[in-house]
Amino acid sequence: YQAAEFYNKIGSWKHIKKYTCPIKNILVEEPTSGAYSYLNEKNLSDSTLGFMIQNKNLFKVLLSIIGKNSKITKIDDKIINFNRKKNQIFIDLEKEKLCSSLLIAADGKNSFIRKTTNIKTFYKDYNQKAFIFNIKHQHSHKNLATENFLESGPLASLPLLINKSTNYSSVVWSCNMPYYYQFLKSKKKSLEVLIKKNLNKCYGDLEIISPISSWNLSLTNASKYVDHRILLIGDAAHAIHPIAGQGFNLTIRGINRFYEIASTNYKDNQDLGCITNLMSYNNAHYLDAKLLIMATDRLNFLFSNNNIVLRILRRNGIKVFNRINLFKSVFKNYASHGKLSLT
Repeated sequence: YQAAEFYNKIGSWKHIKKYTCPIKNILVEEPTSGAYSYLNEKNLSDSTLGFMIQNKNLFKVLLSIIGKNSKITKIDDKIINFNRKKNQIFIDLEKEKLCSSLLIAADGKNSFIRKTTNIKTFYKDYNQKAFIFNIKHQHSHKNLATENFLESGPLASLPLLINKSTNYSSVVWSCNMPYYYQFLKSKKKSLEVLIKKNLNKCYGDLEIISPISSWNLSLTNASKYVDHRILLIGDAAHAIHPIAGQGFNLTIRGINRFYEIASTNYKDNQDLGCITNLMSYNNAHYLDAKLLIMATDRLNFLFSNNNIVLRILRRNGIKVFNRINLFKSVFKNYASHGKLSLT
């Protein structure tokens, strides 16, 4: 939802929206205990919790917008090195050289720019592996997202709109060690058995229709998000667990913060990469990111842990959550805006 608000502010949402699928309901359950809770439109003043879009469609639209903007030059090349002076940064690419007042590092959790700048990071291995793929199902998803807390790890499904059909969803399964070993050799067959067992009551018969991506899950957070003439954005700054789906939203929040700073400086013809601007971004975004990282980390600990005490707490918590609209309002705000508050 935050991403939609930002894209609308910069005039891109009208081009993106037709590819998106709104999330209007969330089912949270622990199948082994029968504990569940629906967060649906009857409990919400605004019935849209968020939007889902396939990466390929989002990239297609954004690249199209960039291609039509004469002020943006897209260069397909690789950074080899960079050299920072007082007021500029000189960037060596494989095929050419560039000079700028600022280099924005958006090159992922293993950021070359961050490592070259010697910015330290906090790292935590979750001993989990994510499996991500799309499914086609018998019944319409009816804009429903689900979160099933299985013994092997949280299994989420998110509604998609493909060829104007609502019979598609995206699945993200955060599988604990050692459970994931049995799925590595025969991914599709094993995963289809798993999702049919846990998702067929919502979707009917289903099948995996996309390649299956998998990678190890970890937390990475840089000790700072700026350095002289350098600014970290997205996973280069912070890569978090996917359990609450807040990683992309946190990235958009960081981009939005610097967008506001950059807009003011552009109008006043100021130095965009000066330390005052960079620290303004860092001070605001670092605290915001730290709070969300802590919340997401604790959620994963609670919902991916098979300790008997935590399982009882989890089950009772879901049951209480189902009865109290105040908790649902807090969760709605967390799901749509990444904030643990009522406003």
